[in-house]
Amino acid sequence: MTKSPAVMTISTAEQKRLMPPNRSAGDAKLNKPAQNQPPPLIKSATVITAMSETTGATLGEICSMTSWQPHSARAFLSGLRKKGHNILKSSRDGATCYHIAPEKIGDRS
Repeated sequence: MTKSPAVMTISTAEQKRLMPPNRSAGDAKLNKPAQNQPPPLIKSATVITAMSETTGATLGEICSMTSWQPHSARAFLSGLRKKGHNILKSSRDGATCYHIAPEKIGDRS
């Protein structure tokens, strides 16, 4: 009589844990930043610079210079306020224009 080889059953979860992940060309693209878009830090610096100018920046201008959606641009403005920047609003050509005051709130001596 010949012995049959031992069969070992492994669950699907255990197989996933033991096997290295399969990487395809599509996965590599997902992990790399887009080459034509600047990193987020540059976008925020661009917005802060534009808002520091005497003319300030409208929401539309912020969106066009960063490729952000309007709700993301407003969230960024809110974040600046939370960090202590004094955001001033004015009107220019019927649109709200945002400015950053020269000093942060709480920096007054």
